Amino acid sequence: MMRTVKASKRVLILGHQNADPDAVCSGYLLARLLRRANKRLKPVVVSPDGVSKVSARMLEHLRFRVAQDAQPTEFDVVFTVDTNTLQQLGSLREPVEKSGRPLIVIDHHAVHADTRDRAKILISDEEATSTCEIVYQLYKAMRVEPTRREALAAFLGLAYETGHFAIATTKSLRLACELLDHGVDGTKALNIIRVPMDNSERIARIKAAKRLNWQNIGGWIIASSTVSSFHASVARSLIGLGAQLAIVGGEKNSGLTLSFRSTSEFYSGTKLHLGRDLAAPLGESMKGAGGGHSTAAGATVQGNLDEAIGKCVELFRAFLDRSRKSAE
Repeated sequence: MMRTVKASKRVLILGHQNADPDAVCSGYLLARLLRRANKRLKPVVVSPDGVSKVSARMLEHLRFRVAQDAQPTEFDVVFTVDTNTLQQLGSLREPVEKSGRPLIVIDHHAVHADTRDRAKILISDEEATSTCEIVYQLYKAMRVEPTRREALAAFLGLAYETGHFAIATTKSLRLACELLDHGVDGTKALNIIRVPMDNSERIARIKAAKRLNWQNIGGWIIASSTVSSFHASVARSLIGLGAQLAIVGGEKNSGLTLSFRSTSEFYSGTKLHLGRDLAAPLGESMKGAGGGHSTAAGATVQGNLDEAIGKCVELFRAFLDRSRKSAE
């Protein structure tokens, strides 16, 4: 990777649309690391169509700017961070594909086949709880000591992606302690990414609850609903209501957007990986793309919303059938 970087003058670092703190912070950390490795380098971090509300607040504390658009042909190499498929680049997907520039992918999601085929270099670790963890390991590999602000960025991305450490692993907790030793104030950092829920998000959750459908499949409670926005938040709320697998979808200008959440108990009991076994197959079957983690994933597809939710249920049933047959 560094050979490619050292031969470059301009580097483009892309996060996914509506970039969350992990995407923004990993982009920030990578830009700072590359700049320290090559002083003449000019890295530019871009989130197509902007960043999330919590990311915008976080960027003020990091004193860093993320652009919304760029021309990939103006750069020597393109990185993507925390981006499972190029479809998540929105309006920049096609320009990146047509640019002919080397693509370097850094991600912690289950690797999508299309991403594997397109990447010149793939740096992936599905066991990492955030992309920031992976980028931070590059600091260690290059023996670069992070500044206090860089440590703060890594902590923020890690804390957000683990739900304020609710799903942190032993490895990520050790990293958090290491970052605190670099001068990060943990309490202040957590307050940066703790944004109160506004009324529009509350209303979306209530509407979704009114439209909720549920089934008991193989002893597991599967809940589904539709809402125009806040899909991930609504999916989390359905898990809070008692569902073990939540499927939430809505219509967007670009097609259908679906978010999936499950409990750790569900994953342990079924071994259904939401990114690999649900979101990705749904994307492939409905002219879109999907991916994510074992208990949190998403997909953007084309077609009818009820059909998409129905296919998700069918995929789960088929997975259970295969698992049962293999155990016989």
